[in-house]
Amino acid sequence: MCDLFALSASKDYSAPQALPIFAVRAKKNLDGWGIGYFKKRAALVEKSSESVYMKGRLHDSFQRLARVVSGRIIISHVRFRTSGPIDECHAHPFILHFGGYDWIFAHNGRAPLVESYVSPGVRLDEAVSDSARAFEYLRDGLTAVDQPATFNGALFGLLKRATIQLLRDYPGNYNYLLSNGSVLFAFTNHRQWMVLRGSRNLEKGLLLTTLERGLSGERWTRIERRQDSLGELLAIVGTDIVIQESLYEVER
Repeated sequence: MCDLFALSASKDYSAPQALPIFAVRAKKNLDGWGIGYFKKRAALVEKSSESVYMKGRLHDSFQRLARVVSGRIIISHVRFRTSGPIDECHAHPFILHFGGYDWIFAHNGRAPLVESYVSPGVRLDEAVSDSARAFEYLRDGLTAVDQPATFNGALFGLLKRATIQLLRDYPGNYNYLLSNGSVLFAFTNHRQWMVLRGSRNLEKGLLLTTLERGLSGERWTRIERRQDSLGELLAIVGTDIVIQESLYEVER
């Protein structure tokens, strides 16, 4: 199963400690990796179809990027292929531009039904996978209403509605990270998010990963789907989780 990592901070930050630990602990995922971040509002992604961990050592490019990548939001994905070929196009994260912003998206889980979705908008044609189609579906939901793509309650509400509709139309297992460089959204309806703020041993931003035990021996907070819900949706700004909601088919 693929694994995800994110760092969110109130200023530009690097993750030279957390990213390598993430890669080593996720090394069972052999089918590619990627790191995404923002520089002056432009989304940048470096990715590879090669294993992040080979012959007892980290991929050289991953190690280099872990040292030099800097941004308020950093997203990384280590891939275990469940659909699509093993190539750079299918490695995450993905980028789409809409609402006046570049957006970065990464996903883990299995949702084969969404592969049939045909977006009326710009498509990630190079990537034939459930993750690419889920990103397009959420983008279409966020742009269906004429709202400015800035962080406010309206944007969270639109993403909440789009995610509920995604689960209704294309049931499956979804963990995703979505960001426009100002806010980081995280959703889970399977496995968990492990969250740590102000680490003593790693970077002091807010750290988020799907890895079961986190990235250090510190006390990580587990966030997972409530039994009676569709999943948990978070909005993170800087080092704060500013909104956390359980999603339901019928609004409560």
